[in-house]
Amino acid sequence: MRALSSNQPLFLTRVASFVAVGVVLGYVLMAIPNVELITATCFTAGYCLGPVGGILVGALTEFLFAGFHPTGSSFGLLLIAQMLGMLFVGFAGGKLAKYLENPQKAAARRILFLAGFLLTFVFDLLTNLAFPVQAGFSFTQTLVALVAGIGFSVVHIICNALIFSILLPPLLTRLRKMT
Repeated sequence: MRALSSNQPLFLTRVASFVAVGVVLGYVLMAIPNVELITATCFTAGYCLGPVGGILVGALTEFLFAGFHPTGSSFGLLLIAQMLGMLFVGFAGGKLAKYLENPQKAAARRILFLAGFLLTFVFDLLTNLAFPVQAGFSFTQTLVALVAGIGFSVVHIICNALIFSILLPPLLTRLRKMT
């Protein structure tokens, strides 16, 4: 599935729609620590709109969700790390789309599981490093902060790997049929 580059208003409307869905889904689950659907939404945007669309959706969704979060907004290096991590997720969705022709097949589910696992690992690593660096922690303090966050990261990584391999196959199949 690729966005039609000859129809830029339609492409931008689709980007805006995915951003809106991503932000709303972020707020829906914000009370449950490390369980979220933003990553899956940004990956799906890349799958549907291609790598450029995925990059736009990832960066904008994370900017709006994290930059204007009602329980505390991110700023500086942390916000940049969050945006970079999520735009990478959208980009990966666009690049992996060609390997997910039939998302319901076992091989595609394995790819999705691995993608959810690795993309969330990269996102967590970027964001878990950004805060201590931004706060001026020493190398040792940064390592301690990383170790202290392992439990939260493990929950986040496993949840996203499961979301990618269980929820995305039927969703991607339906989206593929719509175009």
